[in-house]
Amino acid sequence: MTIAERRARQAYDRMNPWRPMPEAEPDGTVCELLFNDMVGCFDADPGRYFLDHDGRWYRIEPPGVCLRTAINWRPAFARITPERRHYLKQQARRT
Repeated sequence: MTIAERRARQAYDRMNPWRPMPEAEPDGTVCELLFNDMVGCFDADPGRYFLDHDGRWYRIEPPGVCLRTAINWRPAFARITPERRHYLKQQARRT
């Protein structure tokens, strides 16, 4: 990672801080999730997710249910329409 890339990442992290899971609302906001593994926290997952009213996180591309436990989330400042959420949930059930 170059110095410019690191500075851009730090600026992005300052503008979009990680938030605790209880603050997440099922309003269709596209989010990034931070996961925890045996080694530590990592955000290498480039996937985008949304929280549905059933309390599950759904991956947008490719559609699927998030089976790992996230420890934090942050919004990507976009929202998914209810129709698109319904479609993604149907696709997630098929896989």
